[in-house]
Amino acid sequence: MQTLRLSDHLLPEFVESLKAWGTLWAPVERAPGVFDLEVIDDVRRARPDALRTILPFKKLLLKPRFTMLTGRLGEIPEDPGEGRHGPQVFFGAHACDIHALRILDLLHLSNFQDSYYLENRKNLMVVGYGCWPDERCFCASLDTSTADDGFDLFLTPLEGRMLVSVGSSLGDDVVRANPHLFEPATRQDTREYMERLGARRKAFTLSLDVTDLPYVLELKREDPVWREIGARCLCCGSCSMVCPTCSCFNVVDELVPQSVGQRVRLWDSCLFRDYAVVAGGHNFRADRADRVRNRYYHKQEAFVREFGVPSCVGCGRCIENCPTGINVVEVFGHVRGDL
Repeated sequence: MQTLRLSDHLLPEFVESLKAWGTLWAPVERAPGVFDLEVIDDVRRARPDALRTILPFKKLLLKPRFTMLTGRLGEIPEDPGEGRHGPQVFFGAHACDIHALRILDLLHLSNFQDSYYLENRKNLMVVGYGCWPDERCFCASLDTSTADDGFDLFLTPLEGRMLVSVGSSLGDDVVRANPHLFEPATRQDTREYMERLGARRKAFTLSLDVTDLPYVLELKREDPVWREIGARCLCCGSCSMVCPTCSCFNVVDELVPQSVGQRVRLWDSCLFRDYAVVAGGHNFRADRADRVRNRYYHKQEAFVREFGVPSCVGCGRCIENCPTGINVVEVFGHVRGDL
């Protein structure tokens, strides 16, 4: 892996150069302390230092809603192309985002490949940015606070400059196309990087005990904690929408004006009341507590059983956006009997 340095004053020019590789997405401040991931034209709006955006990068790979097929009765339906985005650049990916991308790859590309996801994934350039944790981050507990691969370029901020790691041939192409922006890294860069790494490690204040967690969950399947959380949870789906790895979706057929039919794919959530309804009207998880338990078990038990890793990266979005203040770390603390 090649490591270079980029002066801070050259960062806007570097970000501008990324436009040549696709539609440029970056965190943007919508209100004080509130960030959204948007397509940007003015690179001065980019805020890669933003800790978390409301919706994560998964919307670049699968839109919240898009039309798969459209046509009139008796005609062969056509794909309008809404689900395929073309080349895109995600600037400002954090280490937990990169791990979330790996999880989405497992979900969408392991068994039955999702053609929409596959095409968009191939067209996605990932430019990472080193973040600093707050009181909601617990990625260190899940070993997702750093990333050694899975990106094309990764920028780590140091005093007055960036340390740039080249992680792919595509990233190397960006460097070769802009040789005037980069210099070889020095020993001083290495020293400061190691100092930052140590200070960042100490900055984490929230931790999750994942020791034997899948087995603990299996033992605690009937624990009263699920009823208690079910009584608090609104099943609004906010945590699912903001989660970078939640991937539930639904497909519905609609009739729009001029008697045109369309097949639409849209984000869904296992917390929604009708999610588990099957033909005949039976609902496998009609009770809120069952739906809450199902979501936690999928993250930390079922996904581990199938793929060997949990499908949570500790980004803290669910904690930040839950309207009733449910905290995933506290939930598992109650399950263990620690709280």
